[in-house]
Amino acid sequence: MLMKLCTYPGCNCLVSNGTRCPKHKAEKKTIFTQRTKSREYHNLYQSARWRKTRREFLRENPFCIKCGQPSEIADHIIPHRGNEDLFYDKNNLQPMCWKCHSAKTLQENNFFHKKKRQGEGG
Repeated sequence: MLMKLCTYPGCNCLVSNGTRCPKHKAEKKTIFTQRTKSREYHNLYQSARWRKTRREFLRENPFCIKCGQPSEIADHIIPHRGNEDLFYDKNNLQPMCWKCHSAKTLQENNFFHKKKRQGEGG
């Protein structure tokens, strides 16, 4: 059977089927569950108001704040958690390319996951 590396960034575990090792498959499922629970505010991303805000913001800020590549994502600096004032506030946005945004999201997910684990049982 052909073995390949787990697709989780930095993981060197070999997997025979699927894309992630058991540890990272479980973490991905946890993150997915957390995001599914917050669906009610994810609908904000489908609104005409957001599409207009995002389009204007990226036109005004065409380059990624981290690497200088063309920006593709209007990233929320402070997570809005459904707060519409924070969600639509252009002062709470930063332009990012896909690669830098993915790295930021991964770092945030790891930080919050570690923080939650450290708070458990002690």
